Amino acid sequence: MNQFLFFFLIFFFFFSLFAKLSLSDPRATEAALVCTNRTASTTERQTFISNYLAVMDAVTPLIVQQRFAAVVNGTGDTKVFGYGECMKDLDQSDCNVCFAQCKTQILRCLPFQLVTRGGRLFYDGCYLRYDDYNFFSESLSEGDRTVCNTSDAASSNQTVFRDYVLQLVRNLSVEAPKNDGFFVGSVSRGNVSVYGLAQCWELVNKSACESCLANAVSRIRSCLPKEEGRALNAGCYLRYSTEKFYYNSTAPPVIGNRVKKDAEPLRWEARFKIVLGTAEGLAYLHEESKLRIIHRDIKLSNVLLDEDLIPKIADFGLARLFPEDKTHISTAVAGTLGYMAPEYVVCGKLSEKVDVYSFGVLVIEVICGKRNKFSEDSVSILHMVWNHYEVDKLCEAVDPIIEDNFLKEASRLLKIGLLCVQAYAEMRPSMSTVVQMLTDDAHEIPQPTQPPFLNSSSTEVSQNIASETYNSQPESYTQCSGNSMTQSMIEPR
Repeated sequence: MNQFLFFFLIFFFFFSLFAKLSLSDPRATEAALVCTNRTASTTERQTFISNYLAVMDAVTPLIVQQRFAAVVNGTGDTKVFGYGECMKDLDQSDCNVCFAQCKTQILRCLPFQLVTRGGRLFYDGCYLRYDDYNFFSESLSEGDRTVCNTSDAASSNQTVFRDYVLQLVRNLSVEAPKNDGFFVGSVSRGNVSVYGLAQCWELVNKSACESCLANAVSRIRSCLPKEEGRALNAGCYLRYSTEKFYYNSTAPPVIGNRVKKDAEPLRWEARFKIVLGTAEGLAYLHEESKLRIIHRDIKLSNVLLDEDLIPKIADFGLARLFPEDKTHISTAVAGTLGYMAPEYVVCGKLSEKVDVYSFGVLVIEVICGKRNKFSEDSVSILHMVWNHYEVDKLCEAVDPIIEDNFLKEASRLLKIGLLCVQAYAEMRPSMSTVVQMLTDDAHEIPQPTQPPFLNSSSTEVSQNIASETYNSQPESYTQCSGNSMTQSMIEPR
């Protein structure tokens, strides 16, 4: 893997192990990416990146709660301002999908590699921006863009089409400021139909919204007679199209963890590709990148797939930079219950092995075809797989949908997963070693030790490991302050 880990193009968001979200429309298609040419100085680099990560960490829960977010972190020249918002016609699930992809793609402005001080990303369903100054009430800026489709409208009368578009966008620009900064509409006469949407960002006041959309109307004229056009300003978004594109969210019916709509189960080749690609991505973050990065929230819904089912790691909102001279750091606990390593849950002790543990859970989920349940009345999938391993029947834990001729390979991956979720951090392999195990069948896989079993009501770690196996406890299992931490201190995502 190389630095283009951060540049991937995303066509498909993978929320469920077995489901395609073909029935929803998050409009997670890129309209424009604008990056500043300003970069932080060498002395400001580390602080600016830390502030950027803190901002991105705080933005996501606000989006989930109120569909927009304005966050500031830091002081002086390293202060970072961040803003995000979803289009108001999207339902919450599509808003979440769009914004998760948006957070991933804005990394193409290179906030880590070049420490670029500002960037904005317009998706058709959401918007995200970060910068080093307070732009929250800004309506117009030098970075504003007009984006036009390459094809002319199919209408036989271009003059009529032009008139309809202008009539529509002018009406949208007038009505949106009077309706909480949002309005959609259409014009249909004969065989000519045009649809449009206008939205001003939440912190832009009414007069600034009016000015922003008036400017957008004047610039979107340049797109005519193209079949689609967008005006993308600092404070607003305006779009017209010959196709209806708004209010298309229709979330598929869910039963358990599966989506009941022609969801085809993944074949072995696809599952292996997901596991290997995720392992290579983590190996890059931990060992090959110029900066050591711990993701802290590796799980299936944070693995994005392109149209060829090639996985890429997404949502770096909880990511942390790791000092080169440290073996671990102590930090507040944040992540997803069921994926967090015991030393992190109990002690707040963070190292690359926390990601390794999460990866191990992901591997076991992919091969078993089941989620790792985390409740008092359920059996952990780790417990189930370990029980099969103890009686030398790992193949019985493999998803029965996987073809019989791949049972040996699938069992091998389950064993690798068990290695990654061992109770002691020091005993878990590095991600580069995991990649070797996955790509070289001749690479010997050590015998794993029992994983921990977490109790959701108390975040208590159960270590039912035979005492004769170990004469001393590795460092990660030593007592730490805060080992009575309650679940309220964990931030589920």
